Amino acid sequence: MKKTLLFCGLFAIAAFNFMSCDDEEENNNNPTNNGSNTTNNGGGATTSNLSAEFVGASDCLGSPYDMFETRAGEDDLQAGTKLVYKYDEAKGELELTLQHAILECASIPKMDVKFSGDTILILPYNADTSGIHANCICLYDLTSKVKGVESKVYYVRPKYATGEENVQVLELSQKKDDFVYFPWEAF
Repeated sequence: MKKTLLFCGLFAIAAFNFMSCDDEEENNNNPTNNGSNTTNNGGGATTSNLSAEFVGASDCLGSPYDMFETRAGEDDLQAGTKLVYKYDEAKGELELTLQHAILECASIPKMDVKFSGDTILILPYNADTSGIHANCICLYDLTSKVKGVESKVYYVRPKYATGEENVQVLELSQKKDDFVYFPWEAF
C-alpha cells in the first residue's frame, strides 16, 4: 500500500510540474504581451524592448519556376531568399522585407517576427485557415516593421532553421540599409 501511495504521489508531482512548464511556454508565446519578450540567452533573463508588426504583402509575383527560366534576377535566385532592411535611427524602427518568399498561390501571406535576445526570428507563413489548398506556388514580398531597435548588431534568422549559414548579421551602426541572403532551404 505504501508503494502505491508513493507511486501515486510521485506521479501527481510529475504531472503538476509538466503542466506548470506547459503553462509557462504558453505565457511566453502569448501575442498579447504588448510586444515585450522575456528571453533567456544563457546569462539570466533579459527583457527585450523590441516589438514587431506585419505591414503587408505583395500580390503573387509569379511562379518561381518562371523566374528560373528567365535571366532577369538570376543572381538573386542563385543566392537564395533576399531580406532587404532599412533602419530609421530617429524612429528606432527597422523595416524588413523578405523578397520572393515561396507560398501557395491561394495564400494569405504573412510574416511572423519574434525575438530571442538580439536575434530576430522571421517566419513567412500562410494565414489562411480555411483548409483550402492550391496546387501551385507563388513568390511574395513580405514586409514587417520592428520597433525599439538601437544602432548596434542584430542577428536575423529563419525561426525554425538551425546552423550558422542561416544566421545573418545586421550591423546597424555601420549600414542603415542593405540586404542579406538566406539559403533557399532555410524557409
